[in-house]
Amino acid sequence: MLVFDFDGVLHDSRARAWRCYQDAREEMELWALPDLAGPADLPVVYQGVLSASLTRWIDFEIAERFWKRHAELTARAATGEPHDVIPELAGSLASLAAGPGYAVVTGSHHTTVRTLIARTLTPEAMPQVLLSRDEPGSKTDKLRDLRTRWGATAYVSDTGSDVRHAHAAGLTAIAVAYGYASREDLTRAEPDRLLDTPADLAAWCRAQAACPTTAPEPSTAT
Repeated sequence: MLVFDFDGVLHDSRARAWRCYQDAREEMELWALPDLAGPADLPVVYQGVLSASLTRWIDFEIAERFWKRHAELTARAATGEPHDVIPELAGSLASLAAGPGYAVVTGSHHTTVRTLIARTLTPEAMPQVLLSRDEPGSKTDKLRDLRTRWGATAYVSDTGSDVRHAHAAGLTAIAVAYGYASREDLTRAEPDRLLDTPADLAAWCRAQAACPTTAPEPSTAT
């Protein structure tokens, strides 16, 4: 089984994330935070561990509240989201669903992600497992559980923080350079592979689907 992050990997939500960052910054009157000119500036704040990245400007506890509010705003704004699953990836996800299987582990809300994925994918092509911020535990915990129960082998993500989660869970870390973080942030985290474009990720997924391993039944081990 392969595991994917959602925002910035399977779905281009950068414009929505930027608008909600600006809205949360104004609503909470956190003028010390950078005023981002557009989605291309997101790598300024998406560096390393998400809340810790903002401690250059605000306290960690305030940063935690900021990102929680940001998640609430992005979930609310998702009803008007013009983008679904990145088109180049839809076929590859369907192939994975029919072969070795795939899961999604994301910091977004469960309902938002499932709704956006279902716009593009048939029920048969949906992920076998979707773990979101609504389920307890860190990303490392969730990835480790997928490795134990489902035989997950790799996590595909777009931030240095997620690369570190993958390694901590014992998974291969695949990073994509078209998401939220800068290439420099990704390379500092030392992913096992760095892919430049959605087309590169689609080709990599097709290669994995062409050489499937037998997907284990989910384990009941605790």
